Amino acid sequence: MRLAVVANPVRDPARAAVAALEAGCRSRGWPEPVVAWTTVAAPGGTQARAAAEDGADLVVVVGGDGTVREVAGALAGTGVPLGIVPRGTANLFARNLRLPYASLRRSVAVALDGVPRDVDLGRARWGRPDGAVREGPFVVMAGVGQDARTIELVRPALKKHIRWVAYFVPALATLGAPLLPMRFRRDDGPMEEGRLWCLLAGSVGRIPLGVEVLRGARANDGLLHVLAVGPGHLVGWVPIALKGLLRWHWDVPGLQQSTARSVRVESDLPLTIHVDGDEHAGVVWLEARIEPSAVRIKLPSHVRG
Repeated sequence: MRLAVVANPVRDPARAAVAALEAGCRSRGWPEPVVAWTTVAAPGGTQARAAAEDGADLVVVVGGDGTVREVAGALAGTGVPLGIVPRGTANLFARNLRLPYASLRRSVAVALDGVPRDVDLGRARWGRPDGAVREGPFVVMAGVGQDARTIELVRPALKKHIRWVAYFVPALATLGAPLLPMRFRRDDGPMEEGRLWCLLAGSVGRIPLGVEVLRGARANDGLLHVLAVGPGHLVGWVPIALKGLLRWHWDVPGLQQSTARSVRVESDLPLTIHVDGDEHAGVVWLEARIEPSAVRIKLPSHVRG
């Protein structure tokens, strides 16, 4: 078994995770893994593509959702299985796949010996007023509006020490932020226009505390789940929050959820977007689409995606 490891050195537990993977290879009689560390210029995709081209039988990524998405995007369509040892702030993708993100020992065991299952991958493109266009994969969701502004306001030092809890204070500060004029179109449908707090498009939808942002979204359902959020007033956040926490199946004002293969969002006012938690400011359009069953992930035997 030829194993390649792509690890993010910024994460403090990364070296311990790599050591555990090396020990796991020795205990299984496998060759020593080839370890590649990410950099700002090469955040994981380049290393994963090189590993696949060199004939790796398995690639394991050590890091958070940002590193995982880069590696997953590079391995899409190759058939090379991907193991995940979650070591990020929120580890949303791992949570949705029910990976044992809190235990290094169990994470390594699943990454090496788990059952390979095909899951969906998102692709995003976005443009700025000067015509510059960027693109990248996502494994959880992409969004535009005030939720991206919330992520932008998170202090890095606070995120490092209290992890996903650091998002609460900025989130409370932006709940009362004004709705933003947007236009959006799902697949080849008509362009819809309105004022929204944010628009989200994702493959999976659970976040910490068991909140289900995208109701019913599953990593292997082949669908892009689209959520338009636009409460008419501050009190309107109460039923929205209860719907997410209690997983209500009935509609509440200010939420419109649907499914599609792709979505395009436009705004005359440059806005902030996020792609799996990484924010990008000054964006006037965002496109997101889903690639069904694009990536093969090592999962616990009882999980099917």
